[in-house]
Amino acid sequence: MEEKTKKYSAPALEKGIDILELLSKDSFPLNTATIADRLGRSSAEIYRMLLVLEQRGFISKDEEHEGYRVTRKLLQLGSEQEPIKDLLEYAIPIMRALADKTTMSCHIAVESNEQIVVISRIEAPSTISYSVRVGYRKPIIETASGRVLYTFQPDSAKERTIKMLQKHHSDAEIKEFVADCKKVLKQGHVMSPSPFVTGVTDLSMPIMDGDRAIATLSVPYIQRKPEEVSINDTLAMLKEAAKNISDAITYGIAKPL
Repeated sequence: MEEKTKKYSAPALEKGIDILELLSKDSFPLNTATIADRLGRSSAEIYRMLLVLEQRGFISKDEEHEGYRVTRKLLQLGSEQEPIKDLLEYAIPIMRALADKTTMSCHIAVESNEQIVVISRIEAPSTISYSVRVGYRKPIIETASGRVLYTFQPDSAKERTIKMLQKHHSDAEIKEFVADCKKVLKQGHVMSPSPFVTGVTDLSMPIMDGDRAIATLSVPYIQRKPEEVSINDTLAMLKEAAKNISDAITYGIAKPL
């Protein structure tokens, strides 16, 4: 018997989700008129949705820029799921030890559709440091974490990622990204100048669960004068920390760094 597929509609819910997705992808606060224009809605209906989302704590008003931005509430809800909760439970003490020994900050990022999102960070115990805030998002194709996450996946997962990326990037960009990932596979890590911050070298390693990377552990390395810990020593300690987190996820035992 032929099965009929039904499409259900919940306009208010869809508007709310559209707003959250739009604000999540834009790092700059957006005002009501801009949100309405981008979503093809009236300012009046968007305004009502913004009030509700703000009251529930999903977005907040940025008075300085007269716009709205997403809060960490969605990220907090996601981190309460068992896989992420377990990952952070094992990772936090190892990350603290890594930051102490390298005198650099470190952070964990995971995939979020065509982007990466930072879900945890540990600040450096130093007066001069650089760190990436929790909730930071960037396209997979533009980041060290994105290259690591793609590289250490089964072929079937890579195919799904490429299909997703094709909706957002040109063939030339994807070709360059895949070529870079082949280099990452040979090296086992990323060590490259940050494309966003001059003077920062991105160091990134996979956190593995079986045959796939479920997250990345990264250090934004800055060269201080005098140098406290070399970049090669930092990379070696990052590698050990990522392995310890991976082993903890696989075997349930967290080793100190």
